[in-house]
Amino acid sequence: MKTIGILLFIVAGCCHGLVDICPGGEVKKVFGDCVKQHGGNKALITDWIAHKNAEDDNSKCFRTCAMKNCGWFDANGKLKKEVPERSAYALYGGDASKIPQIMEAGKKCLDTIQYDEKNMCNSGENFSRCIMGNCKKCSLNLSAAL
Repeated sequence: MKTIGILLFIVAGCCHGLVDICPGGEVKKVFGDCVKQHGGNKALITDWIAHKNAEDDNSKCFRTCAMKNCGWFDANGKLKKEVPERSAYALYGGDASKIPQIMEAGKKCLDTIQYDEKNMCNSGENFSRCIMGNCKKCSLNLSAAL
């Protein structure tokens, strides 16, 4: 039953765009634009792919910029309810067996992250750190989404 659910999830995502990490497949453009906005250093991307903690505001804001520009945040600066599915699609690295674990971690994070009303960049980084921390054994792979 679990396998059928996973397959339906993947088919729905691929055929209907329900879990696009970035609508219209614009993730590379979004990453490029956000790198330019936050210092121009491509290490911002490689550090995120390597699951390193953001070291400064440029890193945090780059990550949040990418999430925001891909529609992960609502107008109030809160993560949308479909973010766990989008996270799973962005991080599963082609291994569908990881999707349920990543979704579970994403749901937990969506319910527990600390939002920073004054600095949205911290909110994005808090979600990023949360999902990485709650899914350590998932072998997350952001680079596959690019």
